[in-house]
Amino acid sequence: MARKAAQLMTTGLLGASILFAGAGLSPTIGREGDSEHRKAISEIEFLPFDTKLLAGLEDWTLGQPLDAQAIDGKVVLIGFVSVDEPKSMTILSTLARYQRQNADKGLIVLAVHPDSGWDAMSTKVEGGRVKVQVARDVGSVLAEGLGVDDAPDVYMIDRAGQLRYGDLDLRSLRSAVVGLVREDADKAIVNAASERALAESIPEVEPPRVVGPEDYAKVAWPSYNRGTLKAKDYQGKALPISLGSEQWLTEPKELEGKVLVLDFWATWCGPCRRASPMLSQMQKKYEGRLEVLAISGQREDERTVRKYINKSIHSYSHLYDANQLIYRQLEIRAIPHTVILSSDGVIRWQGNPLLPEFKKSLEQILENDPMTAPIPQESAKPSEEKQPGEQDG
Repeated sequence: MARKAAQLMTTGLLGASILFAGAGLSPTIGREGDSEHRKAISEIEFLPFDTKLLAGLEDWTLGQPLDAQAIDGKVVLIGFVSVDEPKSMTILSTLARYQRQNADKGLIVLAVHPDSGWDAMSTKVEGGRVKVQVARDVGSVLAEGLGVDDAPDVYMIDRAGQLRYGDLDLRSLRSAVVGLVREDADKAIVNAASERALAESIPEVEPPRVVGPEDYAKVAWPSYNRGTLKAKDYQGKALPISLGSEQWLTEPKELEGKVLVLDFWATWCGPCRRASPMLSQMQKKYEGRLEVLAISGQREDERTVRKYINKSIHSYSHLYDANQLIYRQLEIRAIPHTVILSSDGVIRWQGNPLLPEFKKSLEQILENDPMTAPIPQESAKPSEEKQPGEQDG
């Protein structure tokens, strides 16, 4: 993501206020982009969303076009995606999850795709790989009207019809969704005015460096697994189908800005169970930077899996995929099989987690990924050497 939020950005009230307040932004919700981009977005934030921009969208995949009437009194989450951007597939899964969790609370979710690559996106939609409605932004009218600078980018409209948040930092998406679905229209107006007033009261500072594609290109990623690979080789590519159709058996986790490990397993698989302690150890060691997602559904029902994980102690997450969508797309022929994705959604390694290369590769990715690499610390100044005969005191 070319304008990925800065790794050094803090998420607390004070830190976010310092970083984002100068351009009319909510101090508790992070945004992406440099100073110039943020100033441009601030000119349309907290103002009524121009519903005429929706008229430029075509080829609605669910046949449910949105207009002023359809979104009246609703919270709208719009994700601008591109089939050519690997991270977009991860965002599509995030959008699908928020749709499932909040549709009954008045949330409408829409993914918007440009003309370029639309046929490829349509193929993914028709193949059941995308679980949210997608529309084609003909001539990029909507994207240009909202100042979209890259994909994926996320915008939100509140129940009062205001463009509440533009180009959200995806790590703030949960807070934004939770906050907006709890408001009614009147409260949305009051809260938006308060957010803007508070943001404008804090002076602007130069934002920290952002993470973009050039940063990922410079990383020394681990070598691909060139051994016997009992699956189709997708190393160096995005997942062929996005996450999102799976059912969370444990508490849902935020996946943005993290390295992901997809572990395909089954309770009847001995090697899968042997890999579990190591995966759990890695999750504990890199908590906040890594999410291990154990995906079951291979020749067993959900009840069997739930019974097993309820008797076991794992620090990582469990999902169940009755349709085995990703499993089938990867053409996995034997488990356990793991896929390691860097924070930009690209598969950097795949294979059996019991191989020595798995752990080494995962650690290398975590230590070098632009979003998870440790923040360099200033080296302490060496103590001055004493001159011969010099004494303390």
